[in-house]
Amino acid sequence: MRISLKNFSVICFTLLLLCNGTEIYAAPNLLLQCLAREESQLHKEKSTGVLYRLNQEFLNELASTNDIALKKIYIDEICQAKIHSPSVGLLRLLLIKESEIYDLTFSEVDPTMRPFKMAYINEFQKQVPRFFIQYISGLQSEMATPHCLAQAVPEIAEFNERLKYLEEEMSTHEVLKDKKRIERIFIKLQNLNAIKDHCELVAGKTRKTKKKKTIQVEDKNAHQ
Repeated sequence: MRISLKNFSVICFTLLLLCNGTEIYAAPNLLLQCLAREESQLHKEKSTGVLYRLNQEFLNELASTNDIALKKIYIDEICQAKIHSPSVGLLRLLLIKESEIYDLTFSEVDPTMRPFKMAYINEFQKQVPRFFIQYISGLQSEMATPHCLAQAVPEIAEFNERLKYLEEEMSTHEVLKDKKRIERIFIKLQNLNAIKDHCELVAGKTRKTKKKKTIQVEDKNAHQ
């Protein structure tokens, strides 16, 4: 059986975590430990939805390029804040703070390796718009009605509308430059459960209305 280089890196890093346990204090390892705890909790809850998929994206990307370090202040915000899950908190900061989130001091990095480290970071940052689009699309797919999320969060509707006319990757980055709009999206998504409940309620009423109309048409036809 062949193992890809990326999967081999993930396996090696997992073994490293198991061998060292809590003795790992490097910033990127702290972040990965935080995401791994989230993964474990999602497994306990048997969750395989959009949050689980986002978590897996980050774990795979960060473990396979174990050269990406974040500033400690942002790791604490991601892992200790209760407003968002770690994966969602990481996505939010990557979108809003961009390069500010990374530890670029490289104090412990060999000077000859610094260009490679920057290349890892730049390549990872390029993936962030894709993570965001997949996350929003995944959330919408979990709603009871097709347009429910966009109706509850108008900023998502605006984003989707602008995205329709974009084809190049750089254009996607242009759309995501509106940090205030992105922040509003994440603020409103804090009420995600309430949005889902409202969608279910609206969908239920719609089904009842359609069923009532169908019965009325059938009764009318039966008496003709």
